[in-house]
Amino acid sequence: MAEEKKEHHKAICVLTARGLERILAEGGTQAWVLDNGRAARFKYVVCVQNRGFADDWGKASATHHAAFVVGKLKDVVEVPNNSSDKPRWLLTFSEYAEVDVPGAWPGYRNPVWYTDLEGIGIEFGKLSFQPMPAPSSSVEEVLLTIPEAKRRLAKTFGVDPNAIEITVRG
Repeated sequence: MAEEKKEHHKAICVLTARGLERILAEGGTQAWVLDNGRAARFKYVVCVQNRGFADDWGKASATHHAAFVVGKLKDVVEVPNNSSDKPRWLLTFSEYAEVDVPGAWPGYRNPVWYTDLEGIGIEFGKLSFQPMPAPSSSVEEVLLTIPEAKRRLAKTFGVDPNAIEITVRG
């Protein structure tokens, strides 16, 4: 008797403080430090809720460590970053499906996990995808900081960010 090969759907799983409302408004999930080339080879993104913050700036919408949305990955877009010298990425969705998978996060310290839907406990056949709404906020609306401008200019010109001088006249 031949054993049936189980299909696996490669997915990037992220532990996020943002809730569904904010993810829909932003067009996906951000601002991740990851290998954008590797991430672009995946078809799905699973968001798992992180309620480990004192305030609720991300408008969390699910229980802690529960998977709550699966997105079909549309694009991996660099976003402004004022917190480190590493680029940050927005994983945009073309479609999304709401899910409720309690205890989906295995406890890794890194908030980005490369896996598959089945490894998280999500049955692909039960997903009901719907089109993403038009984002109500865009990457372009984010204010550019001096450190971020220096980092991006340094990357463009192949120099150290400390070699960049910016003057603002008002």
